[in-house]
Amino acid sequence: MRLISTGVPVDVSAVLLTSNGKVRSDHDLVFYNHPDHDGVRTSGDTVTADLPHVPEDVHTVAVLASIDLEAQPTACFDQSITWHVEVAQPSGEVLALAPAPFVSGETVAIAMEIYRHGSGWRARAVGKGYGTGLAGLAADYGIDVEP
Repeated sequence: MRLISTGVPVDVSAVLLTSNGKVRSDHDLVFYNHPDHDGVRTSGDTVTADLPHVPEDVHTVAVLASIDLEAQPTACFDQSITWHVEVAQPSGEVLALAPAPFVSGETVAIAMEIYRHGSGWRARAVGKGYGTGLAGLAADYGIDVEP
């Protein structure tokens, strides 16, 4: 999955989730400071999931887009900052998601999810924004965020 943004740089990260929608530990957040974990890797604007190497207790990989608020403290996903996702399928087909601009000061979004379905995997577009920032989203997933 590749995230393309305009306006300001946007970080891409991934969260490995169990069947209850929570992380197993804080290591399940994969991002630029922790770029590789249990079959999921981030590099620049790309998240790669090597699905045969994702542990069986991981049921969903949520891919996140977030604005670096230290670099851009007043930025949010609005008309001036847009993003879209491109997902390369094994068939070679590329799926795309381009959500409408958010209107409530969102600085982070769940772009898409890769989830277990039967004995395989599927991808779904999400495009849900969070006005509580990365800390709020991380707390919802059970990640301990230091103040």
